[in-house]
Amino acid sequence: MNLNHRISSRRRGRAIGSALAALALLSGGIVATQAVAADDENVALATTENAPDVEVSYVPGWNSAAALNDGDNAATDNLSKMWGTWGAPGGTTEDTATYTWETPVTVSSSALYLWQNFGTGDGGVRLPESWNLQYQNEDGEWRPVAGDELSYPLPDFDPENPVGSFPAVTATFDSVTTTAMRLTVVRSVHDGSPSATSVIEWEVWGRTAPEEPEEPENPDDFILSEEVSARTTTGAAPRLPEEVWLIDENGPLHYEAVTWDAVPAEQYGEPGSFTVSGSVTGYPNQSVSATVYVADALSDAIEEVEYASSITTPGVAPVLPKTVVAHYDDGTASSEVPVEWDSIDPAAYADVDAIFDVSGDVTGHPDGAIATVFVVEPVVQTEPIVSIAFDEAPQGSGWYTVAPVAEVTAQPTASPIERVEISTDGGATWSAYEGPFTVTQQGDVTVMARAQATDGATGAAEAAVRVDTAAPVTKIDVTRTDGTSALVTLTPTDAEPGSGVSRTMWSDGPDESPTGGANNMYATYEEPFSVQLTAEPRYVHVRSQDAAGNEEETQTVLLPAVEQAVPDAPEAPVAEVDGHRVTVEWEAPESSAPLTGYTVFLVPEAGLAGAVPGQGDLTEISMTTDADTLSATFEDVPDGIWRAVVVATSAVGDSERSPASAAVAVGDVALPGGDGDDGDGGTDAGEDGDAGGDDLAVTGGGIAGGVILTGLALLAAGGLLSARRKRFEQTVE
Repeated sequence: MNLNHRISSRRRGRAIGSALAALALLSGGIVATQAVAADDENVALATTENAPDVEVSYVPGWNSAAALNDGDNAATDNLSKMWGTWGAPGGTTEDTATYTWETPVTVSSSALYLWQNFGTGDGGVRLPESWNLQYQNEDGEWRPVAGDELSYPLPDFDPENPVGSFPAVTATFDSVTTTAMRLTVVRSVHDGSPSATSVIEWEVWGRTAPEEPEEPENPDDFILSEEVSARTTTGAAPRLPEEVWLIDENGPLHYEAVTWDAVPAEQYGEPGSFTVSGSVTGYPNQSVSATVYVADALSDAIEEVEYASSITTPGVAPVLPKTVVAHYDDGTASSEVPVEWDSIDPAAYADVDAIFDVSGDVTGHPDGAIATVFVVEPVVQTEPIVSIAFDEAPQGSGWYTVAPVAEVTAQPTASPIERVEISTDGGATWSAYEGPFTVTQQGDVTVMARAQATDGATGAAEAAVRVDTAAPVTKIDVTRTDGTSALVTLTPTDAEPGSGVSRTMWSDGPDESPTGGANNMYATYEEPFSVQLTAEPRYVHVRSQDAAGNEEETQTVLLPAVEQAVPDAPEAPVAEVDGHRVTVEWEAPESSAPLTGYTVFLVPEAGLAGAVPGQGDLTEISMTTDADTLSATFEDVPDGIWRAVVVATSAVGDSERSPASAAVAVGDVALPGGDGDDGDGGTDAGEDGDAGGDDLAVTGGGIAGGVILTGLALLAAGGLLSARRKRFEQTVE
């Protein structure tokens, strides 16, 4: 079990817990020039034995959270080689990433390799406004790192010479020991909107901390023992100490006799090192160990001295070890090096939670030794010690997305344990504890445990967890708004008492696969959206996420293809003459695909070459308009008899020509008495030669005396009118 996720009823005070951790860290620390020497490494690296879990606030499909600690910090434009946040819900102002380690780490610096694409791409990803770091303390609370020299620099950006990848920016802080670090990247605002961020690599530098000593099963067990080191020459049996120091739960440090296991001669027959175990008087359930160094010759030159440590309670003078561990320049070490400690002022250990150092003199080592003393609150325990631990830590969101397994530990104190019970409904009901159990309740759940001793004393513990194992569900409604588009409405829900929907994403395109490259990029759903239907099927892909981190399996909805054809031919247009200007008007035709424009033609009336001067020299005139314009005006139209026709255009193609308009006369010409033949102008002549059933309108310098002719006529060759059949009305003013 991870001690960082254990909740215990033990009334031991926070000081002793901190002291245990500090003692574990100090054990093995070296006094060189009055400082702790350590070789830091990138403890965030995914390939290390204690690699952290990675959680991020958001990552789109084309980026990768795993890239944060893959060890590749080289400049790149490969989006899969970085963590990015483009596409996060609207209004997001900060992006977070969290590392969680199984074994605690002690860290003191962190480096970021940032990426952006302003000036090199579409500009959707920018350098952040700022960034900061937090660590999780032993109570599971997030605290900012601190330090006199702490700063969070940003890379220099030259808009005249923009680049995508930047060298590392580093923050150095006072070292902390933790199981979790959180990076917060504050977005910069451009044009009123926060811009997405990207990080190629996030490094955290430090070292894996030694394992914290487990709380003893028996309160009378020791919590820390001397780490014995001895040295000898090749072939000579080592001399091991007859006693070792121990520290019990309340302190102080004391010495007890030890019996070492027999050491076979072959173990010290050649240079090297080996370990020997020993049994300590009064502690039948525990043992100690010694590391023996073997060398052909032993040096007297001390290179380094390890830190020493001790625990005491308020008002009790601390006991310091009689010897310290010295490391020699021949690679050996000994824990039998005498030390003379300075006197201690009683005021230094008068108060609980006090921590102070004591200096000591070591012969042959001018830098001497340092012992750190922790003053802790004494433990007086009569009730059973109850603790609750979970198999895993929650997600970075603070929620469990997989039901956690809880394990209860009950330790006896004054009397044996009689029974242990658990409750997951706030204490309303209790059941016997029979072993680790799965917390199946959803939402905010309080796990409670209690243990009763045979003397009636009861110990208890409780732990609050948040559980949401169900992904949200999105209801998809599609409404066909017209023949060419569909309105899509999304309604996401998260079953109570879940964590709540955090965002819904959607994409559409011709690819049935939710990750198809031909589809549009995923967007955050904010309101119903319209999808243009095409001659090929289209697909809408939808998924929702909740605050806990559950993500719905992508739903795909098929929008069937529409059968599209060229537009219908427009109805016959209307042409009007004003001098040599002809204006044509028409109505939009039906079309299965959106119209994109029109082509309008003025066509010279056929068959009048001999009847109308200059008519035989006329040619077709055309102009185009956009889809919203339903009229066209021709300027400087030559003298003659004209008809207008219109062609509609869509993405599918062109329509047939419309029926021709009524003929119009332009300039100083007269319209012959009768309709013209349906010639090349695309007119749709009706029965008996009628041009679409329309009468001819004679305008301009027409028939003398204001004669208006209406009727049907056939034109004779050579311009002569030969009336096979006439229907006319003549009015003479």
